[in-house]
Amino acid sequence: MDKSGRDNRSNQMNPNNSAYSSSRGGSNTGSSGRSQQDYDNRSNQLNPNNSAYYSSRGGQKK
Repeated sequence: MDKSGRDNRSNQMNPNNSAYSSSRGGSNTGSSGRSQQDYDNRSNQLNPNNSAYYSSRGGQKK
């Protein structure tokens, strides 16, 4: 692999480079398409101190 090929691969493996998302079928903006509310909801569902943790697992807090 020549230098330009190695550079291209390095760019595609770097999440801070626009080639990263475009090589994965995403947009060049680098946005994951998730809102802050999506991230907050996921955090709540992973936190056993939050009621969303148990409701996301179909159970009740013990």
